[in-house]
Amino acid sequence: MKKYVFKPYDPNFPKLFELEKNRLRKILGKDDLIEHIGSTAVPGLGGKGIIDICIATSKKNLKAISKKLQEIGYEFGPKGGSKERLFHKISLKDENKKLRTYHVHLTFKGSQEWDNVTLFRDYLGTHPKEAKKYAEIKKFAVKKANENREVYIKIKSPLIDEMVNKALKVNENNR
Repeated sequence: MKKYVFKPYDPNFPKLFELEKNRLRKILGKDDLIEHIGSTAVPGLGGKGIIDICIATSKKNLKAISKKLQEIGYEFGPKGGSKERLFHKISLKDENKKLRTYHVHLTFKGSQEWDNVTLFRDYLGTHPKEAKKYAEIKKFAVKKANENREVYIKIKSPLIDEMVNKALKVNENNR
């Protein structure tokens, strides 16, 4: 099965997120934040069909939350993270017995990672022309990458960085 594909948007994505959010809420503290991010969080935007979730907690709770995620079946991905983010993934069957992949990006409140992913999602959601432009670069990246993660990311990154910068400016102007 190919890892890098471009599928049309599925209107069930928000419902799938909410179901997993409710399951995650049971292992998180009341002050921990949970957001739907990535392509499945932007109505109409296609992508790989992975439900991306970002959780923000305190820095001191990162390892404890990571352990709890692993206890409920999430696989820790040491190579999928960054200095500000721990990466976890799981595949679960939905109500139609279809296998769905979920990625949890665990970070801390106030991190640049949290700001970037939420601002990017909000920017795409309010700028349909930019979302369409992003969809096109994703389709192009799928074709060119030939399942190579580094190539896929290298193709998408400049546009993501450009849009995050635009989102930051919009956010600053709205303050």
